[in-house]
Amino acid sequence: MKKQALTALALMIASGASAQTFSLDDLPTAPLTSAFYPGLFSAEDPFGLGLPPVGAGRIGPSPTLITASGIAYVDGDLLTVDPALPGEPILDIITPLGSYLDAVSQDHEIFHAEVSPEMNIRFSVDRATTGLPGSPLASEFGFNQQPGDIYISERLFPNPGIFVGTLGAGPFGGVLPTAAAVPGMHMLEIDESKLFLTAGLGAGTFIPAGVPAPPIGRGTHDNVDAYNVLPNMTMDLDGDAICDIDSFLSINPGDAAAFGVGAADIFALPKGAPGVIPPPYAPAPMMGLDMLGTPPNPELQGQKDDIDGLVVWDFGELHPNGDNRAEPNRDYAIFSLSERSASLAALRAAGFPVDGSTIFFTDFTGSFAIYLFGSQVGIADFSFGDQQFSNLDALEICAEVTQPCDPCVLADVNMDGAVTATDFTAWITAFNNNAPECDQNCDGVCSPTDFTAWVTNYNACTP
Repeated sequence: MKKQALTALALMIASGASAQTFSLDDLPTAPLTSAFYPGLFSAEDPFGLGLPPVGAGRIGPSPTLITASGIAYVDGDLLTVDPALPGEPILDIITPLGSYLDAVSQDHEIFHAEVSPEMNIRFSVDRATTGLPGSPLASEFGFNQQPGDIYISERLFPNPGIFVGTLGAGPFGGVLPTAAAVPGMHMLEIDESKLFLTAGLGAGTFIPAGVPAPPIGRGTHDNVDAYNVLPNMTMDLDGDAICDIDSFLSINPGDAAAFGVGAADIFALPKGAPGVIPPPYAPAPMMGLDMLGTPPNPELQGQKDDIDGLVVWDFGELHPNGDNRAEPNRDYAIFSLSERSASLAALRAAGFPVDGSTIFFTDFTGSFAIYLFGSQVGIADFSFGDQQFSNLDALEICAEVTQPCDPCVLADVNMDGAVTATDFTAWITAFNNNAPECDQNCDGVCSPTDFTAWVTNYNACTP
């Protein structure tokens, strides 16, 4: 096994199974997406692809949204697993309005490029997506098992933060050096049974990886549609079903149209915020989205692009009564788009080999660029006629945090690129919250001795 693979497995073990947070697609009793477009679309088919019955088609909900014990979840609930309570997922947090989630991301500030220069890519796929020949995804696809799994790339890729400020005028910033037509491989990190999800035998009945499961049909297989993990954390730290971690999300085209917002907008959910749809953290134009091509279906009421997987790095503070907007040239994100998004069609028409498995980068300056092609993490480009069915549903990273010992990097606690007196206030906040930035002497702990170390670092880096 490659060194990168061993690193990924070690990080997976270190993160702990209890840190997995995920959502599933479409509520069996009242599917929101299908309700807005009866008979036309489902959560699995948000842009009306009309996938063939043998692949996925308009097959609807994940069965575990109604658990084996009869608990009813909605498609906007974020679920987790508790090793002490094996058998079915449990509620982590309730997201705004119980809306069907396309993507979720905690604030990945601690994984910024200065402390984490490389990372593995974690992902899930939908029911019609397979992997390159010989890959775990291809094997699980052959056994009808892939939509509830979490996969992780064997390769490490550069932290996209190194590209902040390089994209230029939008909306499309081109192909980054990280993107190349070089097939890669992945591992099966978490089989759906480890998340207490089902592959065709009904809620509460599990099939191990590598074992044939029943054919995929309407409501038979769980589909992980959003996924998030940070080391030793859940999103609800105190058990009140309200998020205690700054987080970010996108919603599906049907809900977006109904609520008067965009499926390509990113919304910030500050810790402790009430359960309402907030103003967008990053409206689509801040990422260069909703600006290329034409809406793929008039029934989507003007929705053009749909963010389907998301990881956000935010370096400011989110406050329930504050602006809560992305800061261009400072914050950044990677994301995927649902197949048939207008930007994908426009880029393909221009000769770029993108699809629903392509991972894009933005620094919120009005541009987006290609960060990775799906084949680089082992996703196959599967076509049926003129339709492409490679779709990355959930996106996450796996990064090892290594505290830098450069005094000027350490002293810049608020990570604004300058060492100033404002970093003292930021250090107090980090100390009070036992945050990684508190550690100024590189001893691996946050303690009062780090105050003296911060003063020393500050003095070394200021005139």
